[in-house]
Amino acid sequence: MAIRGEAASLLERLDRLPFSRWHRALLLVAFFGIVFDAADFAIFGAALPTISREFGLTPAQAGLLATLGLIGAFLGALFWGSISDYIGRRTSFQATIAIFAAFTGLVAASWSVASLGFFRFVSNFGLGGEVPVSATLVAEFMPSRLRGRATVNMAAGFPLGLVVAALLGILIVPHYGWRTLYAIGIIPAMLLLFVRRHVPESVRYLLSKGQVAAARRTVEHIEESALAGRRPAPAAPAAAASTAALGAGAPRVTVLMLLTPDRLRRTILLWIVSACYLWASNGILFMLPTILTQRGLPLSQAIGVTLVQAIFGFFGYSACGFLIDWLGRRPVLFLYFFVGAAFHLWFALASSFWMWPAIALVGWVNPGVFGGCSVYAAELYPTEMRATAVGWFFGIGRIGSFLAPAVIGFMLSYGLGAYVLHTFALAYLIAAAALLGIGIETKGLLLEKITGDEPAAETGLAPGRA
Repeated sequence: MAIRGEAASLLERLDRLPFSRWHRALLLVAFFGIVFDAADFAIFGAALPTISREFGLTPAQAGLLATLGLIGAFLGALFWGSISDYIGRRTSFQATIAIFAAFTGLVAASWSVASLGFFRFVSNFGLGGEVPVSATLVAEFMPSRLRGRATVNMAAGFPLGLVVAALLGILIVPHYGWRTLYAIGIIPAMLLLFVRRHVPESVRYLLSKGQVAAARRTVEHIEESALAGRRPAPAAPAAAASTAALGAGAPRVTVLMLLTPDRLRRTILLWIVSACYLWASNGILFMLPTILTQRGLPLSQAIGVTLVQAIFGFFGYSACGFLIDWLGRRPVLFLYFFVGAAFHLWFALASSFWMWPAIALVGWVNPGVFGGCSVYAAELYPTEMRATAVGWFFGIGRIGSFLAPAVIGFMLSYGLGAYVLHTFALAYLIAAAALLGIGIETKGLLLEKITGDEPAAETGLAPGRA
């Protein structure tokens, strides 16, 4: 009982901390991880027309090559999301960055389509796990009152990565080729130096494993850095009533816990949201330059369109982060998807000048809604399965993302390219309906209050009843 009380006290102390230099350092590490992640995806989209010419690929073959990398990301999200609930968030975060940086650099040395596909597959296996692990880690450290905007602004590294990739594509590919572009991919390895210094293990993860002493040391270290003589913020309204999940009982298969009768509907709806979002997002990310060049646009102008989308995506991300902490998760995310469907349809029908404002608004919602969805998914599940839930949220969504390039490639090959952009609008409309059906609001609540994360010894139930 005393340990249970101390665990609850530690979480309350963590939740009352003001946003500080320590929180900023954690966010920057996760932010740049997302930047490099997104840049790698977009670099392949910018390089794909040149790769296709070098290896003599048809549009269908190019789409299949992109799909191979996305299958790696799909498996990586499932694997690293799940394994981090067993080995820890920090260890998994380091491993995903190391794998993705090393094998992205090796892509530059590819001597055949087979070697290129293999290196892309392995690099994306690491890359696919980095996003869910980062989202889980940041969500578990941030105070409830700031969790939405902090996690979304971390994820805003994604559109910034797209901007970086588009600029590099414009400056490097026409003059130095796609291999030089990929050689730059080794840079993310430097992030590992900062991870060791600035990223501790999640306090909530430590408590879920019964490591109260280690959790206490981490909270004390963060308080020493964050408070610096200042008073902590008032406790979240639900904090006093919350308790911490302390690892009681034998470990369970976390992915099966996502599909228990009381969680099944929520999990399936979240997976639908993710699959629809990633169909539209990665369909545009990978295939838009190819779609536009087939329409007769020069490659530099096609990459410029993706640059405009990425720039507005950054602002769309940031706005989403503030709005979900102000108005709530469900209404804001629903509107992003519902109105976003109309923006995608406008872009599908636009030409000449109107193509530019249309793609800007598409960028605001796609990828602008991505960060808010990751926050929502992380909040809806207890600590002992949170990373698994986020990993499978993105992993199942990757089914949409790796089908998109292949299906779009075939559509382009068989004269159906005019209808590709319409599928993105339909996907956003379906996601809006699924998001509305989840029916749970999480704004400003302590994570343990949202999930009913009570210890088994106290309630007679296994942890994580929500």
